Amino acid sequence: MDTEIIPNIKFSSISEIYPELSQLEQITRYKSLISSFEKLYNRKPKFIARSPGRVNLIGEHIDYAGFGVLPMAISRDLLIAVDTEENDTKVRIANVLNEKYPIKSWEYEGKEKIVEIKIEEGVCEWENYFKSGYKGILQHLSLDKPKGMYCLIDGSVPPGAGLSSSAAFICSVIIATCFANDVKLTKKQVTETAIISERFTGMNAGGMDQTVSIFSLKDHALYIKFLPSLTATPIKLPSVNPPIVFVVANSLITSDKVITAPTNYNLRVVETKLAAYHLGKSLLFNKPCENLKQVCDLYSNGEEVSIENLIKLSNYVEDIYKNNQEGFTLDELSSLLNLKKDEINNKFIGKFPVRAERFQLYKRSKHVFEEASRVLKFYELCLNGDKKENVIKELGNLMNESHKSCKELFNCSCDELDELVKICLDGGAFGSRLTGAGWGGCTVSLIYENDIDKFIRYITEKYYNVRFPNLSKDELENIIFATSPGCGAAIITDL
Repeated sequence: MDTEIIPNIKFSSISEIYPELSQLEQITRYKSLISSFEKLYNRKPKFIARSPGRVNLIGEHIDYAGFGVLPMAISRDLLIAVDTEENDTKVRIANVLNEKYPIKSWEYEGKEKIVEIKIEEGVCEWENYFKSGYKGILQHLSLDKPKGMYCLIDGSVPPGAGLSSSAAFICSVIIATCFANDVKLTKKQVTETAIISERFTGMNAGGMDQTVSIFSLKDHALYIKFLPSLTATPIKLPSVNPPIVFVVANSLITSDKVITAPTNYNLRVVETKLAAYHLGKSLLFNKPCENLKQVCDLYSNGEEVSIENLIKLSNYVEDIYKNNQEGFTLDELSSLLNLKKDEINNKFIGKFPVRAERFQLYKRSKHVFEEASRVLKFYELCLNGDKKENVIKELGNLMNESHKSCKELFNCSCDELDELVKICLDGGAFGSRLTGAGWGGCTVSLIYENDIDKFIRYITEKYYNVRFPNLSKDELENIIFATSPGCGAAIITDL
């Protein structure tokens, strides 16, 4: 893992990236991108950088708490066609959806500043994602004079859908900037840089999205662990007859993580850190813990995380917070943690914008410990599932339990997602759950491959035709689709 680099794949060999059913469509898409680039810039691109979105099969909101997750890459991705300019350091970016995403450009501002990124609460500028990846990688490389770049972007990962469009964007920018400047980094270096880079957008990124976008292998999910160091283990899903697939269905409720972060994503990060501090230093071990994985490690006396200990910790949380399961005000936290309010703000809250009347330590920590146990159960079923009769039903049950916890303990679902999950289960899914940050976005459902058409028709009739009756057939194909595990990031050459 420490020595793997981003693969270079010839355009004539993109079958190595995409599933057979979509290869012709992707060839047409690439040719259209190249043609549009030539018309826009009056020059040909030298290469295309691509990074995929992802769907998280199980393990929601636990990566930034230090626990392992189990996502897979999807075939939908973000492409950046690039040509370089030796005579300047200017970056020029455009999007194939030019009416929605206007052309932007900027000059390299030196090693210290690199580029200015303006973050305003409630405002999301599309170029900030590019600037964040560009700034992050140039901070890492410390180049005196990076090459100028002409870039045209084409993304098929729907934004705000919980499929990691932002991570795919930033990962593509990083590998494009590296390749443009003749620099080779390992996949691990790219991933670590991408995690840091996304924080320039105002997001407190956990690391799962970037890891799966870079490390994924075709036909494999990934079991990703972050501590004590980043590891990504490819894992085959159970081989059954008929084969299984996952269907991603977009609720069409958009949640922009940057805009809603103060009350949603960033707040959840802060709440899990507050719970870790309380459980570690104040109660269990009198040691400060930065995340809930450290609490688990102390409880397990340094042994590998186990399902048994995670369940015991969940029960412990139930007991500790039995008199306050509805959250703590800042004043109550000050008393609970024996810290002044200014200390709490400086230690936990000040780095990223957060707004809350009450901080939910019980609900967030209970979800994290139980969700981490579900990931381990899912992983073990994948390892040994070929030998079990009811493996698909058991995987589905874990997905259902995960959604219930996301809804009731982590409060990251919404009415539309809950309705869509119910419809998917009524339509024959073994399991269905929200995927991604939540508060909108997509569900992921486990079904048999030979039920794809019937299942999608049912969801379309019961959800989309009712809530969004004017959707075209082409629009629906981008809103609900079946997917199997896809390939990670790559540079496409010999266009």
